[in-house]
Amino acid sequence: MRQYWEQKREVPDAILMFRMGDFYEMFNDDAELGARVLGITLTSRDKGRTPLAGIPHHALESYLAKLVDSGYKVAISEQVEDARQAKGVVRREVVRVVTPGTLTDEELLPGSRSNHLVALAGEASVGVAVLELASGAFTVFDCPAASVIDELDRIEPAEILLPEPTRGGRHPLEAELRQRLSTAITYRTPSDFLPERAEQVLCEHYETTSLEGFGFREVGSALQAAGALVGYVRETQRGVAEHLRPPLRQDLADFMTLDQATLRSLEIERTLRSNARAGSLLAAVDRTCNPMGARLLRTWLCFPRRDVAEIRRRQGMIAAFRDDAHTRAGLRTLLREIGDIERMVGRVGVKRSTPRDLRALGAGLDRLRDVRELLTTMHAANAEGLIGDLDGLDDVANHLCSALAPDAPLGMREGNIFAAGYNAELDRLRSIGRDGQRWLAEFQARESQRTGIPSLKVAFNRVFGYYIEVTNPHRDRVPDDYVRKQTMKNAERFITEELKTFESEALSAESRANELEYDLFVALRDELTAHLSAIQAAADALARLDVLAGWADLALDRSYCCPEFNERGGLEIRGGRHPVLEQSLEAGFVPNDARLVAGKESFALITGPNMAGKSTYIRQVALLTLLAHCGCWVPAESMQFALVDRIFTRVGASDELARGQSTFMVEMLETANILHNATRHSLVILDEVGRGTSTFDGVALAWAISEHLATRVGCRTLFATHYHELTELGALLDPVFNLNVEVREYEEQIVFLHRIVAGAADRSYGVHVAKLAGVPAEVLDRANAVLNDLERTFARESQRPVLAAAQRRRLRQLRLFEEPEEIIVRQLRDVDVDALAAEDALDRLRGWRALLGGASPQTPPGAPAP
Repeated sequence: MRQYWEQKREVPDAILMFRMGDFYEMFNDDAELGARVLGITLTSRDKGRTPLAGIPHHALESYLAKLVDSGYKVAISEQVEDARQAKGVVRREVVRVVTPGTLTDEELLPGSRSNHLVALAGEASVGVAVLELASGAFTVFDCPAASVIDELDRIEPAEILLPEPTRGGRHPLEAELRQRLSTAITYRTPSDFLPERAEQVLCEHYETTSLEGFGFREVGSALQAAGALVGYVRETQRGVAEHLRPPLRQDLADFMTLDQATLRSLEIERTLRSNARAGSLLAAVDRTCNPMGARLLRTWLCFPRRDVAEIRRRQGMIAAFRDDAHTRAGLRTLLREIGDIERMVGRVGVKRSTPRDLRALGAGLDRLRDVRELLTTMHAANAEGLIGDLDGLDDVANHLCSALAPDAPLGMREGNIFAAGYNAELDRLRSIGRDGQRWLAEFQARESQRTGIPSLKVAFNRVFGYYIEVTNPHRDRVPDDYVRKQTMKNAERFITEELKTFESEALSAESRANELEYDLFVALRDELTAHLSAIQAAADALARLDVLAGWADLALDRSYCCPEFNERGGLEIRGGRHPVLEQSLEAGFVPNDARLVAGKESFALITGPNMAGKSTYIRQVALLTLLAHCGCWVPAESMQFALVDRIFTRVGASDELARGQSTFMVEMLETANILHNATRHSLVILDEVGRGTSTFDGVALAWAISEHLATRVGCRTLFATHYHELTELGALLDPVFNLNVEVREYEEQIVFLHRIVAGAADRSYGVHVAKLAGVPAEVLDRANAVLNDLERTFARESQRPVLAAAQRRRLRQLRLFEEPEEIIVRQLRDVDVDALAAEDALDRLRGWRALLGGASPQTPPGAPAP
């Protein structure tokens, strides 16, 4: 228990799993917590004074997963000396601390998702360091504080390190991080984030005297975060993390920005309704064959590129794979066989590789020459660089495959790790255990012949070990080199140096062989550290090939086209299809065109009934734009696009009651974000903005928002709406043009054609859609009666003669966005006083008084409604 308490003081914030024989034990508060979370029995020792709970050592991984998934840190204490050789209590040490962001065990990690550890430093401009310990990938970037949550949302960290506030309390970002990301948060001492401390930790780890070789001339907030992160990893891994790559600086301007609302609304990773992967864009375009490719695919979709050269490189490789069926099929077969090299390297780096890991790594590296041979036959300008990344590891592969047994075990101390012939001493020890009986028979025959004692016998018992037995009649023939061991009634038992040596070796051969194999394995694993960078580069190349070959397969299978760049700043899609829905709909998907011209016709206002396809259409345009920036081909006949800096979305209805925000408040917050941050290079899609409040308020907001985006921002916009009043914008503002979803009526039924055509819709067909949804007939009849009454009333009002119809519409709309005084002044200017009758003049005065909020018995004919 003294050992236990010493180690518990080392890791006070972790559950300590303390190895005792075949069990890991937890004591006191850890035992009570562990029993509750793991559902295991809570017992006690010391006559009930010390709570105790334990798990079998072979089941550690499954119980560890439950604790980590619940957000707890777990410290693993192992026996670090042989119990047979220990003097007193067996020595134990904490060998690692497992946290949500430092997982490397295959059983604890999802194969298709990265497990990121993130550190944040700074306030106005936040330095962000991102590490995946399982692969060693390490990036840093600077981010405005207002955008850091959105950036973290697409990184999806498993754990975030924050500097502990010096005056107590909580970090200013903690509440929002917990609410929006549901991630584990770990506080670290503020000194870990100091520039001088960060520089010291990074230089020590990478064994350099400065960080200039990595492209950093000064230690800014990003490197402060990186230093704190590496210090934490070295602490939890007990100083062992040899595979960490040097921090790579990223510029967020190289990537399209996708905020949390856009990731959710476009269902990039998960669906809105069921939060499932199936039905998302990621699932629709995933044709990868290897976990490394699956993880890279997710990264590419969440971080679309804005680098034309990189996009074209990806497009070119897809084209080459698409046109070369032999290479594509052969590569995809190899990728299924190669395994997750990236994470195998990670376990080498933290010294937790198993023999089976290294055997699989050797087999995977051995297939690299086959991949290279396939790529050399393919005509692709960018294949040469990837071939280079896959070269230079043949000797490593041969060494691993020849050294390790094909059926190498998971454990490192149970033997049978190495192939015969790898080590002469190991072969000798194995032969002793395997051929002991044959050696004894040969030894007995040799001694019988040498001594001339035909009845000489070699035997063994548990008390005296091996011996040579000579019966009493032959005692005078016993050689001088025989040493008496035991006297029996009818015989004497002897031992010789040769038999004693055999006994010593035979009795310990298996354990000695296992110990030697362990030492040889550790040495072999350590040899690999010199090749980690080269293996990581090969893993990166394989992941890229996996994604691109999969996209080529997708392009061929579903008739995708290669997008082209539009230097004029517009977007034009011919025959575009929704990448997700076209795969799930049983009936054929109806393609549609899209055209947005920079500076002119950049704002598409789309009207039409529900269920006709407005929302599908605007999302479709956004998804194709995103895929084009990823370098992926798209489901369309053709596509031309200019680079987009951000995709903004405001779709759907949701609330965040836990934050005191209604559905309409969420809608306005997301809309405000768009209005403040959209640029003329952005793509904005809006769906039913303004529907969360009263009709007049909603129309007013939708009108003003549309005006702002069309004239002030000038971004590419698609706005789907039921407010037919907004279609007047097509005549008032040059960038705005109307589209509608074509509908056919037949015998009081409507048919949705799902075609987007020019012009504005004149009806919403809401009652028809309600009928399709199964609303009771009596409700539909009453709704039709009310609708007819409203339409007759509106028609009667529209026939009043004072103003022409177009003027009335214009005045009604303008009234929503201008001050009453401005409206009155404009109307005064237009009045022909000499031609105005007295009654009409009084009507106008009453209307203006009502407009200013004064009492008026009725709205005069032709005057704007108050």
